[in-house]
Amino acid sequence: MGATNCPETPRQKMITMMYLVYTAMLALNVSAEVVNGFKSVATATHKSNQLIAEKLDDTYSNFDLALKNSKEKVQEKYDRAQEIKALSKDLTSFIDSVEFAFIGGEVASKAEIKTYTGEGKENEHKRTIILQDPATKQAIPDSVRAALDEGGFSWFTDKQLEDNHKPANFFLGESGVVHEDRAAFQLKQKILNYKKRINTVLGEDSALVHLGLDMSDGYDKDGKSQSWEMLNFNEVITGAALVTLTRLRAEVMNAEFDAVNMLYKQVSKGDMTFSDVAMISRPRSTYILQGGTYETKINVAAYDSKQQFRATINGQNLVSGDSGTVVYKTTCNNLGPQRITGTAYVTSPDGGTKEYPINDVYFVAKPAGVVQLDGLQVVYAGLENPITVSAAGIDTRNLKPVLDGQGTIAPSTGEGKYILKPASGQKNLTINIDATIDKKVTRVGSYRYIVKDIPAPVLSINGIPSGDKIARKDLSANTVVVALKDPGFLLKIDPKMIRIVKMLVSVGTKEETVQGPRFNATIESFIRKANKGEKLVIIATVMMPDGKTKQSQYTVTLK
Repeated sequence: MGATNCPETPRQKMITMMYLVYTAMLALNVSAEVVNGFKSVATATHKSNQLIAEKLDDTYSNFDLALKNSKEKVQEKYDRAQEIKALSKDLTSFIDSVEFAFIGGEVASKAEIKTYTGEGKENEHKRTIILQDPATKQAIPDSVRAALDEGGFSWFTDKQLEDNHKPANFFLGESGVVHEDRAAFQLKQKILNYKKRINTVLGEDSALVHLGLDMSDGYDKDGKSQSWEMLNFNEVITGAALVTLTRLRAEVMNAEFDAVNMLYKQVSKGDMTFSDVAMISRPRSTYILQGGTYETKINVAAYDSKQQFRATINGQNLVSGDSGTVVYKTTCNNLGPQRITGTAYVTSPDGGTKEYPINDVYFVAKPAGVVQLDGLQVVYAGLENPITVSAAGIDTRNLKPVLDGQGTIAPSTGEGKYILKPASGQKNLTINIDATIDKKVTRVGSYRYIVKDIPAPVLSINGIPSGDKIARKDLSANTVVVALKDPGFLLKIDPKMIRIVKMLVSVGTKEETVQGPRFNATIESFIRKANKGEKLVIIATVMMPDGKTKQSQYTVTLK
């Protein structure tokens, strides 16, 4: 019976919709481990931002003290530092407003913060923070800030962070195209304007500072040119968008610190007249993968770089080098927040020794390797399956996928791109990810996948599917039978890679074998002489993309 005579029932429509949702979930392929990685990165960066803010406060305090001690010498640099402070506060406030509006207005209406007064479930305490005004559905900025300061990003649910529709709608626009009234465009413009104005304030001294905050356009995974806005907010999950915002705030604060600290160093160059000394720790990174190395540079603010000082940090005895810097390194094997503590011993102008405490915090995370199947959940035997390999915090050039199973895996064009070609006869295979971290090879992920054979194709004549009716007058010696890939076959392939080699065509009790997909005069004669209601049956031998043949059957009723 034709489709027009048998419309879909509500139950069939529901099943179709569920299948579409399931297919979308498979295409997204975001694991809980990856989502937890985003939580860890965002939380660690948020904590790092708080530490940078403390260092900025110390530098501005030193500037205030220097101004009191030598106003004529310090005033010009002090005024420029205050301009940079105002510009930076304006930009970080805007980034905060975007983050808070996105979290409270789009991602979560409330935050469930868990705290513990001791070990065990009985010592768990929960606090609910309302993030959204019930009447206006708008974010409550102070509440969002409090939730982030108190619980980091741990209170977000996996479902909230996995969503890959909200970022594009909020930052770009519903059409997925950059709109000037949306946050991504405004962020880029404000950052570009910030860099321009900072360079204007610094003047010739701008050459001494690297502001970072790269807003350059780039290329997507398919090698197509993309704007900064599209690269960072289109087709990304909520967790990635939140990490981007937190990272942007960190880059602004680092740019502010480098610019102001450069001005402050110029004030103190060549003398030690300040009444106080502050220790500054500058970690290479505050987010370390397990097995990696934590490194920080310790400086004495407003201190003569030619004079050595010594320090004891976590039991290590260190001495500053020619640049007046102590370099502390340690291998990171323990997971979670880590703290360094120590004391710097500085020789004062009168020959005595003063002691200054050193404190810093960094976060060590377990590496999480990811194999992303590009657009499907399974792999097909004998075919080239494109995959992308990545791991949070590790350059893709330092990653290597290792196949556990029969087949091949070879590099392809693009960052982290590979072609996986499983051998026939397998039920499943495993892809392991090895990463080279500090010259050591570490396994950072292992993923198991289903291997399927290519399903037999579906036959069609003039767009009419098997099981339907077809008019005899519409069939001739030139009729072509078309072989199409099965709807359940998810891999994209060239239609020309599926072709009919030969066909056994029967009309009633008469049969004819032809080479290729086209009827001949004999088959046309069978059809012309057939009675209404007789069956036209085709058994086609089809060459598949893997070089093997499959048989497909097509049956219609003549009318």
